[in-house]
Amino acid sequence: MPSSQNADLMGNVRALVEDVLPARLPGARVAADSDEIIVAVPGGRARVSLVPLLRSCQDQPRQAWPELVADWVTAVRRELPDTVSADLGPVDVEQLRLRLTPAAATAEADSYLAVPFGAHFTAVVVVNRPERLDLLTLAQAARLDREPAELVRTAVRQTVERELTTLDVRDHELPTGGSVRLLAADGNPFVTTALMSVKRFLPEGAENGALVAAPQYSAVLLHPVDNRLQDAAVALHRLAGTMFAAAVDPCTDQLFWWHGGEFHPVRVMAGEPGGAVQVRLPEALAPVVERLHRPTE
Repeated sequence: MPSSQNADLMGNVRALVEDVLPARLPGARVAADSDEIIVAVPGGRARVSLVPLLRSCQDQPRQAWPELVADWVTAVRRELPDTVSADLGPVDVEQLRLRLTPAAATAEADSYLAVPFGAHFTAVVVVNRPERLDLLTLAQAARLDREPAELVRTAVRQTVERELTTLDVRDHELPTGGSVRLLAADGNPFVTTALMSVKRFLPEGAENGALVAAPQYSAVLLHPVDNRLQDAAVALHRLAGTMFAAAVDPCTDQLFWWHGGEFHPVRVMAGEPGGAVQVRLPEALAPVVERLHRPTE
């Protein structure tokens, strides 16, 4: 790899690691003078090389890097002494929030309080500290002397009441016609949690559900489905991809069709050179697609 590309890879991966550390390994930092992270441990500091992570990212497309980085930091945390990985400071129940993230691997979620939200998202309980978000570990949850289900309910309520009441909700025209609804709040890491109540943010008459994207934790896109479904999917996919690539808080570049309370992946793929973009809609919603294209009498 040319040196300029290598430097670009290192810079981007280091930046992603710096973004992930506060939530997944609080107190750790990226070394300024080497490709390592430095973690405080009892009796001193541990230095963990970034080189294996850099090699993994080198072999994968850029959009896969955030997930690779998150998995790598989680693996590092798992190898650290329990005094580092399980006890990250006192927790006040008032600080609990719920964050909707892309679905976590079971092994990754085993050490902190999280519940699946459908097949494609995980609802994660976090501690909203003044300078960072910490995942609520199971060890910390046990010390709060409340049932896990009650802690999840508390986190949901506090997120809705304190983080989602001031969202900026605006409609923007799509090039294909129709509009996309943007839910956003700069610097708010809980906007994706609004996807737990999609219907609340849709206009009346959206009986066919909505195309949904969450390119950033601070921004969600919604488009009520109509008979221009495929063109809208291409436009929304491009918009979400641009936002995801430019984000300091990337969530996912996956596009979904929300219908009947479930999220169904929608695949948008480039065709042959000069050919049309291909849109693969979920087979489970084929009857809805057929109805949308049925001539009106």
